[in-house]
Amino acid sequence: MWVNSVHELLPTQVTSAEQQFRYSSPQLIKDENLVGFKENRELLQKSLIPSAPVLVANIPALKVVSLLGMGGMGKTTLPTSVYEQLKDLFDIHAWLTISQTYRVVDALLKELLNIVSASEHTAAVDANNVNQKEVTVPVDIERGDKKRLKPDDINKMDVLELKRNLKMVLKHKKYIVVLDDVWDRRVYDGISDVFEDSGKESRIVITTRKHDVAALATPGYLLKLNPLDIKDALQLFCMKAFPNKNHIDWTSELLEHANDIIKRSESLPLEKRPRELEELATHIVTKCEDSTAVICPSELQELATDTVKKIKSLSLSVCPSELHDLATVIVKRCEDLPLVKCPSELQEIATDIVKKCRGLPLAIVSVGSLLSSRKQIEPVWRQMYNELPCELEKDDQVRGILNLSYYDLPSDLRNCFLYCSLFPEDYHFSKEDLVRLWVAEGFVERKGDSTPEEVAEGYLTELIHRNMLQLVENDELGRVNTCKMHDILRELALSISKAEMFGTVNDFGAMVQMDTDVRRISSYGWKKMKKNKSNMKFPHLRTLMASDTIVDYVPSILSESKYLTVLELQNSDFQELPASIGNLFNLKYIGLRNTRITSLPNSIKNLSNLRTLDVKSTSIKALPPGIVKLTKLRHLIADKLADKNQSEFWYFVRVEAPEGLSNLEDLQTLETVQASKDLTEQLDKLLQLRSLWIDNITASHCGEHFATLSTMPLLSSLLLSASDENETLSLKDFNPICTKLHKLIVRGCWALGTKHCPILQNHGKYLKFLALSRCHFVEDPLVVLASCVPNLTYLRLNNIHSPHTTLVLSAGSFPHLNTLVLKDMNDVSLLTIRDGALPGIECLYITSLPQLQTVPQGIRSLGSLKKLWLLGLHRNFKAQWDMDGMQKYLQHVPEIRV
Repeated sequence: MWVNSVHELLPTQVTSAEQQFRYSSPQLIKDENLVGFKENRELLQKSLIPSAPVLVANIPALKVVSLLGMGGMGKTTLPTSVYEQLKDLFDIHAWLTISQTYRVVDALLKELLNIVSASEHTAAVDANNVNQKEVTVPVDIERGDKKRLKPDDINKMDVLELKRNLKMVLKHKKYIVVLDDVWDRRVYDGISDVFEDSGKESRIVITTRKHDVAALATPGYLLKLNPLDIKDALQLFCMKAFPNKNHIDWTSELLEHANDIIKRSESLPLEKRPRELEELATHIVTKCEDSTAVICPSELQELATDTVKKIKSLSLSVCPSELHDLATVIVKRCEDLPLVKCPSELQEIATDIVKKCRGLPLAIVSVGSLLSSRKQIEPVWRQMYNELPCELEKDDQVRGILNLSYYDLPSDLRNCFLYCSLFPEDYHFSKEDLVRLWVAEGFVERKGDSTPEEVAEGYLTELIHRNMLQLVENDELGRVNTCKMHDILRELALSISKAEMFGTVNDFGAMVQMDTDVRRISSYGWKKMKKNKSNMKFPHLRTLMASDTIVDYVPSILSESKYLTVLELQNSDFQELPASIGNLFNLKYIGLRNTRITSLPNSIKNLSNLRTLDVKSTSIKALPPGIVKLTKLRHLIADKLADKNQSEFWYFVRVEAPEGLSNLEDLQTLETVQASKDLTEQLDKLLQLRSLWIDNITASHCGEHFATLSTMPLLSSLLLSASDENETLSLKDFNPICTKLHKLIVRGCWALGTKHCPILQNHGKYLKFLALSRCHFVEDPLVVLASCVPNLTYLRLNNIHSPHTTLVLSAGSFPHLNTLVLKDMNDVSLLTIRDGALPGIECLYITSLPQLQTVPQGIRSLGSLKKLWLLGLHRNFKAQWDMDGMQKYLQHVPEIRV
């Protein structure tokens, strides 16, 4: 039995290794506080309940179960409840709170030996006196020898003695050990050998914020805790905001009776069935009338009354299935009924407050508890909503838990984390943009053979694995593509940024007074100025970021900020870069994407430290000649947006580049360059290129260009665009020597017989992303590509021409495909998906196929589907969809647009 003790918070300073541990038992958690954990609780229970001894080879009986989630997500709350419920199923049980400071192995082993010994032999010992008691520790299990040890004796043991005694205590026992809040996998690695698998279905439970620690789990035993959905979050909030309400768990009572209906409907004799079931439902009505529950009794009473009426109307020949269906409706309604109901006048503001917490249980509980002592009127709650970031910052528990995550970061990751707070709330970071900004800021340096960009990408992955950033989308290789920062963590980062003078953020309002010593300014959505722009002097400014905002103050700032390193103005109304930009010798990053700028000053040639120049989707027609002098330039992204709707072949146009691009030998990204006779020679010297877009390719360019591209050692992403949609591109000379090329985009008509070319026959198995536009196929393009590029995760076919009006996805085709886009294919009238095709598909977009009027055959079998768009199809398609009842068959798909 467990020895109860007081859970203590670790002090900031620890004087000895032993003091770093505490005899820590989980705080008792009321089930009502587990709102939103139902599914995860059931999964955890199933993973912990010991089953019969495992006899199958290679399947261990001892399981390591991991719970993963960011701070405040409930990683301690959930297992506490389950642990208290199931601990008596085990011979020995122990709960250790590890906390952030890494503990030495012997201290942890001493802690564990004291606990498991107490668990086995001293159940009645009070936790406060555990260190004064003797414990009996077996010396030799086989001989039955036992030795009585005092804690002082245990403290004198070395690591080998501790492990030997622990093994003997645990040997032949069924045990559960919870290691709560593990930050370093070395904690488990240092003691894991004492947990021998004796076939008793023992369990080790690890809770952690870090992916590498969670990966210690036995395969299939890792449980990730995600933010609560709005329904559960609102219910948890109301329970804390209205704590004095008498909220009775009516759902469990009603569920019990509904389950009785199900059981009895299957077993009762036909002539007794209605009477018995009527008594059950009548009992529900009676209980409802006696209820003082916060949940409106009328809702339950109405439900139960309807049940009575339904039962009374049933004939003696009623089928059990009808009664079963009736009870199932009751069960569903029970699950939808709230335990505590928010007053209608506060419903809207309560929902707004809860949304602000972004599903983080700790924040929801904190805010709800805070509001429980305030007046329950809308103006008071609205004021709390407006002050929410400050209130959470003042909450010691919320801030303390989140601070642990921040201060556990290595020093080189802390700046990267704080930098993410400079972007607006809910902003989706592009991996490429974030990586280039970190490199420009000097947060990342080359390590060994890895470029700074590769190191930065590793940092980004690490922040996600530590749950400091949230993954939004992976790319075709399974790497991070976009991510975001949780709002509560952003508030933490902003408060630290302010304290450390890291940066100042002004979101969607008027510019406020800022310290002249500020290092970084971020402005989004400024609509007016409260300060004379001519007096905006920030002599120590390193970074200026502005988007969707008025930027007429920028020239003033540039003229007074000679140490500026990053200028990021994308999506703003910026029109002209002043010639004085050439004086900013320290400038490493210029971002003018999607601005109104029409040209770049030639003084840009003086920016000898510039690493990134991004003028994509602007009105710039040509780059200045001096650009070729920027020998440290690593990313040059320049094209003109001609059609925002991307409906025309020429929706983007390359920007004319001067001769001498071959001087830029550090270039990793070159988008977009015009095909020409000189391009081959220039590309020969750009051996660091990873991403390359070439435009205006003609048939005469193909041979030399593709032969050169074949020799590029690091090329991973390539776009090839013909001079017009009828220009024929021959890929017969394109045979990459390395396997890094995984992304290929071809715009234009490729030559007949392309499927036999090396790029598909030899290299096709390495491609993960393929987008084809205006290509011609003699055969069914899906059949051809399924055999040539079997490992694709993304496939887009746009305006593809083929004599085949029926497209077929054969069994087993595209086993790894995640996303399929079929667009603007005017002749396709039928799409068939065979059983076994697209086994992992998640996103299927079929748009602008005007002849497709029947629902694609086999679409019901796509069990992994998450997004389905069927738009711009035959005018009869929607009617056919409804007639076939497809919505019913695809209830597992979260997003459907028809």
